Amino acid sequence: MQTFRKSERLCTFRLKELLFNQGQGFFVYPFRIVYHGLNNPNLEPLFFKQDGLVYEGLAEHLPKPFADQNPSWPYRKLPPSALFTHPVKIMVTVSKKNYKKATDRNLIKRRIKEAWRKNKEVFYTFLEDRKIKCLLAFVYTSSEILPYKEIESKIILTLQKLKEELEAQKQAEPSGD
Repeated sequence: MQTFRKSERLCTFRLKELLFNQGQGFFVYPFRIVYHGLNNPNLEPLFFKQDGLVYEGLAEHLPKPFADQNPSWPYRKLPPSALFTHPVKIMVTVSKKNYKKATDRNLIKRRIKEAWRKNKEVFYTFLEDRKIKCLLAFVYTSSEILPYKEIESKIILTLQKLKEELEAQKQAEPSGD
């Protein structure tokens, strides 16, 4: 499964807000990693407050994984970009302050996305085995453009550390849920 689809990207503002407000982080040069593990896939409380935004649903069939994330279907409908079709939603950012030219920022983002695409499979199986959904942000912090091989090795290191962090987080949770 070496693809990187639109549904794997973190595009929804509310999920980004959740990630950066409640997520944990660590640093592996040249990345600042921000992540947030979600054990409960019900996203309605995040999107539907008492006076909040309401999406009108259509009376079409909703598959089981989506029904868990949107239990009040068809009365309220989450935006399609918010639903988890994959275990992880990621975003990649490169600072405009460090790289003035968009071509440089795009080159770095392409390299990071390609390294992610090639090495995500083991991380996906890890999350699927533990029934965890994850929001993930790669923030590139280096002031120089690193070669692809170095970025790929750092992505692999990052994914190993992220697995350890999520495992520790899962162990620390009370089992009474």
